[in-house]
Amino acid sequence: MAEEKRTETMIAQEDSRETEKVMEFVQLLNNREKERFFDFLNGASLMKKLAAGAIRTS
Repeated sequence: MAEEKRTETMIAQEDSRETEKVMEFVQLLNNREKERFFDFLNGASLMKKLAAGAIRTS
């Protein structure tokens, strides 16, 4: 049986409601949808880093 991983992170108080909304949404997803959602977030994070110049492309 697969073990569920749980990560706890400290979040600024003003961001806690938004975080709760995201966590509620993620709980509605099946495993495949969760994988795709987190792939999307990783892609968005990469694009933000590229736009900020944190990653050099050449």
